[in-house]
Amino acid sequence: MSGGLSKILPIVLYVLLGVSALLGVLFYGGVVDTELLMTWCYLLMILATASAIIFPILAMTKDPKAAKNALIGVGALAIVFGISYALAGDEMTPKYAKFISSSEESKLVSTGLVAFYILAIAAVVSVFSSVFVKLFK
Repeated sequence: MSGGLSKILPIVLYVLLGVSALLGVLFYGGVVDTELLMTWCYLLMILATASAIIFPILAMTKDPKAAKNALIGVGALAIVFGISYALAGDEMTPKYAKFISSSEESKLVSTGLVAFYILAIAAVVSVFSSVFVKLFK
């Protein structure tokens, strides 16, 4: 991070935190309505989303080798979600109908669950494999 940005960023973050806290107190005090609070939340969400997209792109342009590794990780996640989508079911039971409205939504929910299971198993396997590798070194 450049020198000027590293000095300005904490100030901006504290200002955002202060405004959020002030709005929260004013909301619970009945001074601020829900519309203003929701607008502030949307603004923060847009700012966070833009930061999450822009800063990694800037970092990738500075270090292409790290960008290659990051893109490999994104590709691996895309493969996991592709496999999850292929394995997901789209059944609709009366119990599900209270929460989701179509078989497409059921398929997406099932995709998320299968992806979670695959990633959770991968995390557990990686933890145990790193423990065993350290034991035998």
